[in-house]
Amino acid sequence: MRITLISLYPDLKAFGLRTLSACLKKEGHDVQLIFLQKRFNEKYKDRDLNLLVEISKESDLIGISLMTNFFDSAVQITQALKNNCNIPVLWGGVHSTIRPEECLNYADMVCVGEGESSLVELAKRIKEGENYYDIRGIWFKDKLKIIKNQASSLVPELDAIPYQDYDFKTHYILDKGHFYQMDAERLNRDWSGTYTTMATRGCPFGCSYCCNNTFNRMYAGQKLIRKRTIDNIMRELVEVKNRLPFIDCILFDDDAFLLLYSESEIYEFCERYKKEIGLQLRITGIAPSALTRNKLSLLVDAGLITIKMGIQSASERTKRLYGRFHSNDEVEKAARIINEFKYKIKMPHYDIILDNPWETNEDLIETLMFLAKIPPPYQVQYFSLTFYPGTELYEKAKRDGIITNDLQDVYRKDYFNFKKTYLKRLFFLLNEYAFYGVGISPKQMFLLTNRKIIKTKMHLLLYIIFKLGTYPLKLKRLNNLLYEGLEDIKKGDWVAIRKKLFRWF
Repeated sequence: MRITLISLYPDLKAFGLRTLSACLKKEGHDVQLIFLQKRFNEKYKDRDLNLLVEISKESDLIGISLMTNFFDSAVQITQALKNNCNIPVLWGGVHSTIRPEECLNYADMVCVGEGESSLVELAKRIKEGENYYDIRGIWFKDKLKIIKNQASSLVPELDAIPYQDYDFKTHYILDKGHFYQMDAERLNRDWSGTYTTMATRGCPFGCSYCCNNTFNRMYAGQKLIRKRTIDNIMRELVEVKNRLPFIDCILFDDDAFLLLYSESEIYEFCERYKKEIGLQLRITGIAPSALTRNKLSLLVDAGLITIKMGIQSASERTKRLYGRFHSNDEVEKAARIINEFKYKIKMPHYDIILDNPWETNEDLIETLMFLAKIPPPYQVQYFSLTFYPGTELYEKAKRDGIITNDLQDVYRKDYFNFKKTYLKRLFFLLNEYAFYGVGISPKQMFLLTNRKIIKTKMHLLLYIIFKLGTYPLKLKRLNNLLYEGLEDIKKGDWVAIRKKLFRWF
């Protein structure tokens, strides 16, 4: 059976689709992956849609994975396919799980929840010509009737899931109006040498703004938090290292990596990683309460160069709203432990949420003052608060009249587009200083946020002075980059030059 899976996202990671493809291929199906690489707010051109129809028209089933921000893209693609092909279209992913009925206005079928077993069963029954309308985990549109099946159970043993599909012969990428067969060179250029995987599934926290808030309630009573064995992880990494020789870094993009693995398991992983893999290592999704000096020391010794930890807010009132129960002391302690390894960890990343309509200036100042206490260098990634359907915070925003139109207020919202205010500018100013390893001290931040100074308008002069102070820092950093670049040029190491530019700019 021939199946086409389509990735809408700007990068080529597509962890979920690659895993689903591997599951289908394991059962003998002919699967092709198509990467469209568009931003969520970009429309597809007619020529691109015509090419997509042409490359998909021999399929028996087409699958599209989408997050909420890519709803418009999924609609446009599905309509083009349905207008030109008589092929069933299945939607899956986060948005389909949260809003299956809405998705069935466009798709023929919708996968709800983890889809490995449901998709494999669907493909099997279609191939054998059997009835498939009772498959758990999939909803169907049958004329005017919606068939709602019970969600499939969570995959209990992650080791049973095959590794991601990296068979270039069946992968295609849309680039400048043409479809090209994927190859290692294109993958290397997009990834910049970093292979992304996951060792765990699930998050125990279920913050009120996060999709895990919905999933945790949806799967209440099941084993939400699961992890792979160290043996299984290492077999994947050895295979990837052999198959993709350009890889020089491994990224674990988990929600709770350190939380689920004990210190003895981290020790085993690190010892084997050094011997069998020996590449640089990056980890995201670090919970402050799970970070210990011993665990971090082991990972740094194994090659850890980047770590990412969610802070979101330091305001006690806002943290209660978000359902985040890490104390500021815990977060600061974790950040200081990370800073102890600043000569090994290149640039720790911290996440902060802005544009919260319930936050006051006092809440924002509380977070600014806290960030000023964290020792640099570090980099903060800011997100404009988005109310994803199904979450507790979405329901509150609907009740409070903040969301009046889901399509405009949620689906099409750019979470990197911020409302411009003086305090927001301070967040970005602080980030510049922290990035260059200088920081803004709590005393300086107190002056920049002091009510009396703001009332006299003197804060604007202070802001300008601090802003001007970033230019010498940028010049110093540029000089260092040029020096490093000249050394790479002498060695003829153009790959190193490209990666430096990618990681620092």
